[in-house]
Order: sequence, then C-alpha cells, then structure tokens
Amino acid sequence: MPPNQAPLEITLELCGTQSPETLYPFPWKKQRYLARCTPGRSIPVELRWSTLREQLKTLLRVTPGSRDLKRLSETLRGFIQPAEWILAEEKIRYALKIGQPVHITVCSNNADELYYLPWELLPTNFNGQLLVGEKNYLLRYECKDRPIREPVASPQGRILFAWSEAGGGVPKDGHLDELRDACAAAQFPFIEEEDVLDHVSPRRLAEKLSETARPVTALHLLCHGSKVDDDAYGLVFDPSEEGDEPERLDQWQLANLLFSSRSGSPLRLVTLCACQGGDSGMPAHPLGSIARMFHVQGVPAVIASRMPLTCAGSTTLTRALYQSLLVQQEDLCTALSSARKKLQREHSSSSDWLSLQFYAPADSPAALTPFSALPGTPTVPAARGDLVLICHESLKQTHVTPTEADAPELFAQRHVRPKILIDQYQVIGERRWENLEQEVARLAARDGALWTAFAERDTEILYYGFPYVPLAMLAGYLADSRPVHVLEHDRTRQRFTWQTDAVAAHPSLEVVARHGETGSAARVRVSISNEVRPEDCVQVLPDSDIRLDLHFQLSTPERGIVRREAQLLEYAQTIRQTIDRNIGGKPEFTSIHVFAAVPVSIAFHLGRALAYTGLPECFAYNYNADDVPRYKWCLSLKAAKAAIPKQPSITVFPSPS
Repeated sequence: MPPNQAPLEITLELCGTQSPETLYPFPWKKQRYLARCTPGRSIPVELRWSTLREQLKTLLRVTPGSRDLKRLSETLRGFIQPAEWILAEEKIRYALKIGQPVHITVCSNNADELYYLPWELLPTNFNGQLLVGEKNYLLRYECKDRPIREPVASPQGRILFAWSEAGGGVPKDGHLDELRDACAAAQFPFIEEEDVLDHVSPRRLAEKLSETARPVTALHLLCHGSKVDDDAYGLVFDPSEEGDEPERLDQWQLANLLFSSRSGSPLRLVTLCACQGGDSGMPAHPLGSIARMFHVQGVPAVIASRMPLTCAGSTTLTRALYQSLLVQQEDLCTALSSARKKLQREHSSSSDWLSLQFYAPADSPAALTPFSALPGTPTVPAARGDLVLICHESLKQTHVTPTEADAPELFAQRHVRPKILIDQYQVIGERRWENLEQEVARLAARDGALWTAFAERDTEILYYGFPYVPLAMLAGYLADSRPVHVLEHDRTRQRFTWQTDAVAAHPSLEVVARHGETGSAARVRVSISNEVRPEDCVQVLPDSDIRLDLHFQLSTPERGIVRREAQLLEYAQTIRQTIDRNIGGKPEFTSIHVFAAVPVSIAFHLGRALAYTGLPECFAYNYNADDVPRYKWCLSLKAAKAAIPKQPSITVFPSPS
C-alpha cells in the first residue's frame, strides 16, 4: 500500500418518511425509511422497533452477552441489506486486505432515532466479525443539519482538562497523570495551573473556552451524566454559585451557554468522559445527546460514550487516545481503534469498547488530526490504479468489450490497459476434449497472463467472457482472495454489465442438505441456470461414494437470472458459508465434487470459495447435453494449481459400452 493512501469512503444515508413530530414520544413500532449506500440508489427499508427494543435492552447490562450482541448485529445488517450493503462489504474486504483505511459515515436525515442505534456492531459478510475491531476502520456519525463553521486557526493546540465530582467521584488523578505523561513525551505544552479546571461549573467552563490568548482546541471533560428533564441525558457540574445545588444541564442549555456567539470556535476535539454522553435517552428525542450537540455546533471531532463508562475504562481511554494522537502522531482512525482494542483487552467485563461513539463530518480533514495544522483542501483527485480487463473464451467467443457505460464506478478516472485475451476457444471449443490438459496447464501457468495479472498490486481487475464452468472456477480458485470484479453477460442488451435500475427482489437461493452413511465425498450441486439432476451426476460419481449432498437451488432456475452484482455476492456468500460450515475442517470428507449449472460470475466465485485451505481436494465437472456421459470431464482445481508434471488435472470419462 502506498503511504498515506486515501481511505475508502462509504456513506450510509438514512432518511425518515414520517414527520419528526409524530415520533415523540417514540412509538416503538415498525417504521419505514429510505436507505442509500453511496454511490447507490435510495431503497425503501423497514425496521421493526418493537423487536429491536428488546435487543437494545441487552446493552444496559454490565456485560452484554456475545449471543445478544450477535443478534443485534444481524438485525442492523438485515435492516440495510436491501440497499445492497453487500456491495460495500466487498469493497471493505478488499481495502482492509491491502491495508487501505476504511471510513464509514452514518448520516441520517429526518430520522434522528437511527443515531440511537449501535452501528459499531455492524458486521462483515466475509468472516462475521465486527468491523469496528479492524485496525484501519473508522465509524463516524454525521448530522447534515449542522452549521458550516470551520475551526478557527490557532498557532498552538491547547488541551483543557475540566472535571467535576458534583455527581459522584471521578478518576481525576488518573486522567491527569495520563494527560501529563502524553504531553511531556510529545513536548506538547500543558500548563497545569492554566489547563486544569477543577470542580468545574458551567459558567467557569464557558469563560475558559472563550479565552483568546491561548485558545482551547481540545476539551477533555470528566464528570457524571444524569437524566434531566423529559428523560434526556445531560451532564452534572459544580454549581456556579457557592452553596447552590449541583447544576444538571441538558444539551440545549449547554449549547446556549458555550456557543452563544455565531463566530467560529477554536475547538477541534471534545472528549466526553461521562456516562451516556452519547445517549439521547430515547430514540428521536428532540434534545438529542450531549455529543451530538457539540457536533451540530461545529466541533470537528467529538468522542463520547453512549452507555455507562467505567472509571477504569475512562482512564484507559485517556491513555490510549492521547498517546496515539500526541506521542505517536497518529490520526483519530488509528487512535480510536487502538483505544477500543485496549478497552476490550484490559476491561473485558465491561462494554466500554463498544460504547465509544465518534461524531465528525466526512468532508473535514481537520476532524481526524485535531493536533495538526489545518490541512489545505486538495485540488487534484487521488489517482486510481489501472484497470485490467481479462477476457476468457473457451465455450464460445466474445464480440463486445465492457466500457465505462457498463460499469461507470469501476472505470471512472482510471487508465484502462489493453485487454488480456485468454483465447482457448480455438483449441478446446466445440468439445475438443483431447486438448484440455495442455490448456489447463497454460491457464494455470505461473508465468501466464492470468497469474501475472493476479499477482500485480495496485490494479483493479475485471474478468468476463464465455469460459467453460470448470475453467471459470479455476480462474476464481487461482485468484483466491485477490479482489476481482466480474461482469455478467446481459442477454437482452448483448453487453457485459449489471442492471443498476430500481432494485427488484431476486429469488432466494435455497439449500438442501442430504447426509449419507457411506463414502467420503461431498457432492455440491448448484442449480441456478438449469437444474442439476442427480441421475446425470451418478453416471460419473456413484451414490455410494457420497456422504453429503449439498444442493443450492432456485425455485425456478433459468438462464440470465443473475442480473445484479448484489445478487451475485449474496448467492456466493450463501454457497461459501454453507460449504465452510458443512465440510470445512471435517476429516470424514476427502473430496468435493461440484456439479454447477451457473453463469460465469457464479462459477468464478465458486472457485474462490473452494480455495479455502480447510477444504479437501475439489473437482469441477463440465456439463454438455451432447456428451455421453453428460458430465464428460472434470478438473481437479488443486492439481491444476500445483502444476506437477505427470499429475494430470483432467479426467475424461469414457462413454458407456
């Protein structure tokens, strides 16, 4: 990965369809929204809040169970899945593999209740783990209704540590030690007589933040959160007048006190070490949370806890955050990731790691570097890697080449190299099976065009064409985890492209598993373009050899039924996860035999799924209605990749006598 590589930016835009006035008090019933995962289209989605309400209650426990968190995670993913979230997951998988930072922004319009949800639990489709645990991953929340206030430039950053014990004891000494140590190690000015505000009251905080001689650019606030009027969460301060009761301020009161001026503020970072600093009290509460208030008022970066924050956890957060930002000079993406990992490792019995919430605008570079000079606005877009087109022919020839009109996002601002043509039709087209072995060897050769393209870094690859199914599977098997884009042939338009019009429901891929008592082979049948019939399979693989038959099927298979990229990835995910769950790592299986009536895109992803090292040797069978038997030959993916002399990868079955 090149240094300082631009992050992959994905925005999840969620829009409400009802007037906010009808949502308070929140009705806790099914609500409809529009969801858009950039750069896609807005798709209608719905969320059953009555069911979600019970799941959210588990977050109030001291230590939510893994099972409960997993259910909530799956609910969030299921909510946005119709908006083709799986396409974003594919991009995320590629970015994290090459070390590219991933920034996801959750942005809501007319649906403030969606900020109440713990999007930190958003999972991935490729390993089921939470994205929030990844090193280069950042999740942020953004409100579009915030004012445009660029932070006032300051020649020198300044941290203000303000604390109050009006609501109970706080670990002030631990926080001060961590701030002192980080500033000393980084040689960052921290004058305790001026930069520590003890027993802070709202009035003293406002006065300190208004100083101009040494403007405060980072506020570290340690106090207690508390319910205030109308069930909203606020903060507890010392009284402004001696002898008075502690002051409990909600976000509206605090905003009027701290941001009464319309001019910009020098604040670039606010860290709220207070219980429920990121909690609005209930979904769609008109006041919102304290964290959201600072964000809406124009502070570029706001860190808070949406749940109760332990004293020990808050001290660990302080150490991890400022050591990363000041001493290591890392950005907030890395700093927050480091803090979460330390919290999860050192305080596993609490939810502090999950509780962290980060508000920041997606278009503000200053948000991620609060202690660096304000960056200038880039004038030249970042360069994108070359696009390599691989056209694979063996079943028949292709007569069109994809262009930017067929895949606008992929082609945009890229240099497109001359296509790589893997022409096997001239040698093995028209059922010339006697040449199969030499063509497989050519396809899988380490110095061949396919391997060379897959091995090159910093390029995007587009694979398309009309290969035989086993050879498309071999191409995917060789690609393994190397990201490759695939386009399907649209029979109506006679182009290699995906449909991008309004999303229509596609048929679900059903899975039927049948277990046998003999044999050691797993038979995998995939009926998408046509039905794969057992009576055809048994001609080359006896039933007595089959310990498990996995059948992936559509209710009505047909050619050209895979029309959208999200549909392809969902089918591929179902196949991969089912094979891994039923066959991976199980010693009773010594081989997998794949009989697939599928389009090229599915065949390629089938090969990728079978590249998992926990699977036994895999054989791909080729169907032709004019052959006897109809599955005339099969290909060993392992043997083809190994390319061992005198170890054939092709088996041609004799015709019955």
